[in-house]
Amino acid sequence: MTSFEQPDAGLLVEHLLPSLLGVGHSLSQEIAERSLFFGELSTTLETLHGRLTVISSPPREERESSHYPWLWRYVSHFIVGAQSRAVQHAKLWAFHWKVGGEELIELHISSTNLTSAAFKAQLQAGWRLLLPLQPRSSMSARRSWGELVPFLEALGASAGAVATTRLERLVMLLSRVVCPAGVTFITGIPGGKSAARQLRQFEVSEIHVLAPTIGEWNDRTLSAWSRDVGVALGKIHLKWISATHPWATGDGWALSTKANATLEANGVQVECLPSDARFTEQHRDADPRWSHAKLYLLRSRRKHRLLVTSKNWSPSAWGAGKTSPRNFELGVVFESGWTYLEGIGEPFNPPDTVPFCVDRVEEERAFSLEWAEAQWDGKRIELRARSSNASMAIMATVRFSDGTEAALSLVGGAAAMPWKDPARTPITARFAQDSETLEVDIIDVRPPTEFARTPLPEVDPAIAKALREAFLLQRYGGPAVDLEAIPGLGGLCESTRAGAPPAEYSVQAWIDARTAFNVVDQWRAALGEAVAEPMRRERVLMDGEELRALYARREGAGAGLVVEELGWRLDEKS
Repeated sequence: MTSFEQPDAGLLVEHLLPSLLGVGHSLSQEIAERSLFFGELSTTLETLHGRLTVISSPPREERESSHYPWLWRYVSHFIVGAQSRAVQHAKLWAFHWKVGGEELIELHISSTNLTSAAFKAQLQAGWRLLLPLQPRSSMSARRSWGELVPFLEALGASAGAVATTRLERLVMLLSRVVCPAGVTFITGIPGGKSAARQLRQFEVSEIHVLAPTIGEWNDRTLSAWSRDVGVALGKIHLKWISATHPWATGDGWALSTKANATLEANGVQVECLPSDARFTEQHRDADPRWSHAKLYLLRSRRKHRLLVTSKNWSPSAWGAGKTSPRNFELGVVFESGWTYLEGIGEPFNPPDTVPFCVDRVEEERAFSLEWAEAQWDGKRIELRARSSNASMAIMATVRFSDGTEAALSLVGGAAAMPWKDPARTPITARFAQDSETLEVDIIDVRPPTEFARTPLPEVDPAIAKALREAFLLQRYGGPAVDLEAIPGLGGLCESTRAGAPPAEYSVQAWIDARTAFNVVDQWRAALGEAVAEPMRRERVLMDGEELRALYARREGAGAGLVVEELGWRLDEKS
C-alpha cells in the first residue's frame, strides 16, 4: 500500500487491517473483548510478517505520537529517496488473496491516502481490479501491464533494498495474469520523462480536468504539457470552484491567482463547478466532505475514456516537455460511459462568480537529509541515510518500546549497534543533520522463530500464551476462539469443568479427535503451499512444533495420535 502522507496507525489498527484480515472480534472498552481483539489481530499480523508493506514520502513535519507504535513491527513502513530526491504521491493497494483453492490479485488505484481524514473528511475516486492468477508466470503476461511494472521497479529502488524485494514479489504476481484489454496505466517517476506523453496514444481531442490542486503553470510548461498530450490549450476544460463554493472555506483546493491568470491567458477553459454538483448517488446534499479526487475525462473522436489517478494537474505531478516529474504518481485509463464531467461547468461570470484563488507560500525547501532507513534482524540494528551534504555529520537516536533511547553517529551514511532483546524492540530511528531531522520506523526483519518471541501488544502477559494457542488452533481450522477458551478471561481449565457421564465423554473424545486431525490436515496443506517461500515455510514449521507441544499436553488417545502424526511430518521436513 502506498500513501503520500504518513500512514495513520490508528486507522490501520482500528479499522482497515481488521476489515482486510477478517478479524472476528471488535475493539471494545470491555477488557475481555479488547484482549481477544488485540490477540487475534497481532497473531494474524504475525503470520503475515514480511508480507505487509507501506511506502510513503519522507516525513517533513514533526510526527505525532501514535497510540500503536508497535504496528510497524508487523507492517514494514518504507520511505522513498534512496537514490535521489523523490516524493511518493501514488495511491496503490495491491493484495494477494487465496480463496478456496484459487489465488487472486486485487489492485486499487485511487486518490486515497492512508489517513483518517482521507476516509472521513474527503471524497475520493478509485478503480478496482480482481483477477485469478495462473500457476506460472510468463514474460508476455508481465509485458501486458505496460508502464506499471517499470513504475513498481523504480518505486522499490527508491525505497531501499528490502522494499525492492517486496515490489519484486508483486511484479512476479502480475507476471501470472494478463492485464485486461482496454486498461492502460499512466505513471510518473521522479526524474523521468513527461508523463503527459503517455496520453498521446489516445488521440485526445478534448480533456476535462477535476483536481483539487493546480500547479504553478507558466506559459512554457503549459504549452509543453499541451504538446505532450496532443490537445489544444483551448480544448482543456478545468472544472474549478467559485469563491462562494463550500469547499473554498477549507484548505483542500488550491489555485493561485498567478496560475489562474496564466491558464486563462493561454485559452484554457476555466469553468465553474456548481455548488450542487453531485458525483454519485451517495454524494448527497449537505455532505461536508470536500473532493480529493483526481479525474481526467479524455474525449477522442469516437470514445470517452476516464483517467483515475493520484495526479493533481501540476508540473511536479506530470512533468512537461523537458521538465521532469518530481513525484511517483499512478493512474489508470479505461473506456467509460461516465461523462458527467463533460456536462457540468459554466463560464465564470464576474462579479457574481469568480474563481476561488489562494496564494499560498509553497515551501519548496530542498532538504539535505533526503532518505533514511533502519532495520533490525534480532541481532543488530543497522542504520542508513542519504544526504546531499556529505561533509556534515549525521546523528541518529534509536527509540525502544520501553521509551529508552540510544544514540549513534553515522560514518559514510551508515551505522550499526548490537541488540538482541526481544522484550525491548527498537521502534523508531530519528536522524539529525544540522537543523534537519528525519524520523523513520524501524523495519523488523527477524526470522519467524525470533519474531515470535516478541510480547503480544496490548495484551496482559498472563493470558498471552493461552491466546496464542487458541488463535493458532483457530487459524488451522480449530474451534473459534471465545471467552470460555481463555483462562483468565472467564474460561475454565479442562480439569475444573463440570463432570459428564462416560458416554458423553466418549462422544466428545471422538469429536475432539476429528477436530484435531482436521487441524493437522490444514497445517499440512499450508506447509505445501509455502514450499517456495522460505520464510513462510519456516513460520508454518514453527506452527507445527507449537501444535505438537499443545497436543502433547492434552489427554486421550486422539491427542497422542495427533502428536505422532505431526512428529512424522515435522521429521520429514527437517
